[in-house]
Amino acid sequence: MASPPSPRNALLFAAVSLSLFLYSPSPTKAAAALPPSSPDLVENVCSTTQVYEFCMKVLGSDPRTASAPDILAIAKIALDLAVTNATNVRNFIDGRLTRNDVNSDALKTALEKCASCYEAVYFSFRSSLAELDVDAMTANYDAMVAGDGVLACENEMSSRGVSDPSMSAKSEVMMHFVRIGDAVTVLLWP
Repeated sequence: MASPPSPRNALLFAAVSLSLFLYSPSPTKAAAALPPSSPDLVENVCSTTQVYEFCMKVLGSDPRTASAPDILAIAKIALDLAVTNATNVRNFIDGRLTRNDVNSDALKTALEKCASCYEAVYFSFRSSLAELDVDAMTANYDAMVAGDGVLACENEMSSRGVSDPSMSAKSEVMMHFVRIGDAVTVLLWP
């Protein structure tokens, strides 16, 4: 049977949850500010995120966004890119483990846990993408849950006393996708 969460982990979860709640864009204000077929749709969507420059770079560089007619299309593109990124991170981790590109047992154990975490991130984003046409609020929840997997990986690294700059950078990028997924799905709420 699993042991109960430590007070430190519970406090960390509460702090992250509160931060996400407090810094999430208001769905009413954001939706009202976006005309459905604006030529500046990507910029308008990205302006509702906490990672504007990253959002503009990622969505702006995807050729599908030029012909996206509405926020739903942008959301599908953003979540598809998040799924791809989660897959790439998982493949990166698997590659390191396969090549034994790990300099300590603690790092190896942490990366094995991170591989599992990123599998969950992948499935959360896939679920969010599938929910877009059905229920935007559920799609938003699934996109936000992806962040739990990223944080679990980071916590695993930290709890084992290991630092891996390449994984930290990949986790930061993945959290940017979580923020984009959150913002764009909120814009679809009724």
